Amino acid sequence: MKHHSPIIAGVDFSSSSSQVLAHAAKLAAAMECPLVVAHVIGSSTIKEWEDSMGREASTAQRMDEMKERLAELVAENSASRAAAIEVRIGRADKALAEIVRDHGADLLVLGAHDVSKRRLGSVASHCARSLPADVLLLRDWQGRFFRKIAACVDFSPSSAIGLERAIAVAAAHRAALEIIHVIFPPSRDPWGKVMDQPMDSEMSYETRVRERAGRRMDEFLKPFAASLAGITSSVLFLEAECPAAAITAHVDVAEIDLTVMGSREGSW
Repeated sequence: MKHHSPIIAGVDFSSSSSQVLAHAAKLAAAMECPLVVAHVIGSSTIKEWEDSMGREASTAQRMDEMKERLAELVAENSASRAAAIEVRIGRADKALAEIVRDHGADLLVLGAHDVSKRRLGSVASHCARSLPADVLLLRDWQGRFFRKIAACVDFSPSSAIGLERAIAVAAAHRAALEIIHVIFPPSRDPWGKVMDQPMDSEMSYETRVRERAGRRMDEFLKPFAASLAGITSSVLFLEAECPAAAITAHVDVAEIDLTVMGSREGSW
């Protein structure tokens, strides 16, 4: 599956950088696209170097050092895949956005830096919410391979993009893919029953809602039939008043390694 837009791996030389690069390289190989490894040096760090070593010597020397470290990291973790190297100065989220834009990339891979395992780090959170590209966030405690992936869909265009990404990752990792859709429990929707249920219907309102969701899913998945045929996949419908809570609980119980969902428009 050839994909011309490059994948950007954002690394900061923390403990998760190796797995970020390994995942990005694996996806780049599977999608036959270029790989760019990027590092951002904070402005405050540059200021400290300038104060101690002088402006020109400090900045140029440190930039070269960072490029050398990136090259070493690539050699150790990219499975012999060639990669371009980018080092920028500034605020990490803004600099990464510039790199994504300059390279015309549509996927950025980052470490989540979730020390508590509950919240994202500030850079990861900002990139996921505002970057004009898809973002793959890797938890600090995750390994290099995904076994089970969940794609959460609400039939919107953004969730179609998310499903396409999830299929590509599942194929690259030979992982199982679970396609999840959440509906409001029809048994807790009396007004829906009053407004939507024909008086002479032989089918219960609950059954009609579930069958309608099934038909929408079938229609939604038609464009993905060929790519889904190449992986192990299943469809799951959850019924909940709060989709986020239902998805979170299921991901935990089902031991899902990666959850993919759209975030650019009126989605969850």
